[in-house]
Amino acid sequence: MSRFVATLPLRLKILALACVLLVAFAITTAYSAFRIRAVMEEIGAIVDYYIAVTALAAELDVITFEYELNYRRLVETNGETERAAAILARQAEIAARMPAIFDTVKTTLAQAVEDPRNDPHDRVKLARVDGVMSMLSREVPPFLALGASVQAAIEAGRDADALRLASGFRRFETALGPDLAEVRRTLEELTRHATVETQQHERDALRLNVLLFVVAAIVGLGSVALLAHRLTQAFRRLLDGTRSVEEGHLPAELPVTTRDEVGQLTAAFNKMIGELRAKEHIKKTFGQFLDPRLITRVLGEHAHNGGTAERRVVTVFFSDIKAFSSLSEQLTADVIVRLLNGYFTEVTKIIRDRNGIVDKFIGDAVMAFWTPPFSHGDEHAADACLAALAQQAALEQFRHEISNLTGLRRNVPDFRVRMGISTGEVVVGTLGSETTKSYTVIGDTVNVASRLESANKAYGTSILVTEDTLRLAQEAVEARELDLLVVAGKTEPLRVYELLAPAGQLRPELTDLRGLFHEALDAYRAAKWDVADRKLRECLRVVPDDPPSKAFLERVALLQAHPPSAWNGVWTMDHK
Repeated sequence: MSRFVATLPLRLKILALACVLLVAFAITTAYSAFRIRAVMEEIGAIVDYYIAVTALAAELDVITFEYELNYRRLVETNGETERAAAILARQAEIAARMPAIFDTVKTTLAQAVEDPRNDPHDRVKLARVDGVMSMLSREVPPFLALGASVQAAIEAGRDADALRLASGFRRFETALGPDLAEVRRTLEELTRHATVETQQHERDALRLNVLLFVVAAIVGLGSVALLAHRLTQAFRRLLDGTRSVEEGHLPAELPVTTRDEVGQLTAAFNKMIGELRAKEHIKKTFGQFLDPRLITRVLGEHAHNGGTAERRVVTVFFSDIKAFSSLSEQLTADVIVRLLNGYFTEVTKIIRDRNGIVDKFIGDAVMAFWTPPFSHGDEHAADACLAALAQQAALEQFRHEISNLTGLRRNVPDFRVRMGISTGEVVVGTLGSETTKSYTVIGDTVNVASRLESANKAYGTSILVTEDTLRLAQEAVEARELDLLVVAGKTEPLRVYELLAPAGQLRPELTDLRGLFHEALDAYRAAKWDVADRKLRECLRVVPDDPPSKAFLERVALLQAHPPSAWNGVWTMDHK
């Protein structure tokens, strides 16, 4: 027999053990349910009959006394109409309630006598109570008739007669009082007896339940002890695999060598490993929505303080596609998505490669920022400027691919992007609500970068930067001073520059253009309109399609035609 048991699969051994335990507990449960049902039926009988009839008898005792007392109070009202009306209303309620109580008691007692939940001895006593209550019910009509006589005497103003008639209630007190008291005593005795019986049945059921539980526990623990040794060996491999997961290593799937429960557990472990690998993939995919460096920073060493923000000098970048609204009207939704996804892929890679953080996409616009520790020291400004120039260079190649992305062979849109860069102090950190947060920057520097992006429209330029940005990035880029500009929403002028190229890579004609434009700008600020006009035309001879030179020629012509009363060389933009 022992050999046969030894050859059984673990699954069957545990199943046999489970069956034994289930049978033991099924017996315990069935018996408990049977006894509990019996106890509940006994309690139900107590509530349905004994307590119910006791309560009705007590109520009858109270309202008969109240009925008599109310008529004495009615004599003492002395013409208080309101009080008298209230008393009469209550008397009418009592008069209607008394017959109803006797009817209810009669029905309840009849059911109790027939109910098998009550033992024969109790049924005999209940039948006696029924007889007493039937006798008492015959006193109700004369009792109420006497009350009506007293009420009639009071309404006729014969208070002395009313008091004399009210003395007749004493007869009913003698008739009803002792009998009702005897009914209540009998019911209380029945209730007490039934309660004691129920408690005894409950104790018997509890003792047997404890006994059955002890037997089942001994059988179960003994069987478990027999299997413990083999289970320990089977789980050792799983424990080693779990430790590997705890240390951060995802082990190879464990071999499933049996078809018993240990094999099922091993399969579950392998499934867990697969799910962990899937979560790693999800984390990697989520990095497409949030920069992985931010995931490390916000969820890593700063996880305990993720809601903290701080003031820091950073460089903020805004870009926007020129006339994208008009462009999107010509394209289908799928084409717009492909176009934007291709564009965002190019610029995002460049920004991240240059240590920038892509903050968000706002329609076709991109917001990014550069800040320590992702950029070292003050290199954030240079990183931002070089990233902007690299984006413009990449857009040259991207424009050749627009035809494939949009499917257009004719009237291919001219894809141009304007950019603004500003450097200054902002609040940087994890901001947001309790449920949704973002690692971002806020402050005036952000607004200035956005305004500079829009200001490109006025000059026909692609990249505008502030003086603070160029001061930090001047060793890394080539730029020309463009204007003293008051952007929308500001009152102080900003010295803005156009980024031209990385340091040392400026074409010769642009070098000449920068020198001539600087001379034209000096003349413009000195209100020497003729000199400024001549220098700007020289700029256009060097670079015929230079948009800022054309814009300033128009501005100089306007200022010559309408000379300003006070001139400080500052130009104000009153729109975004």
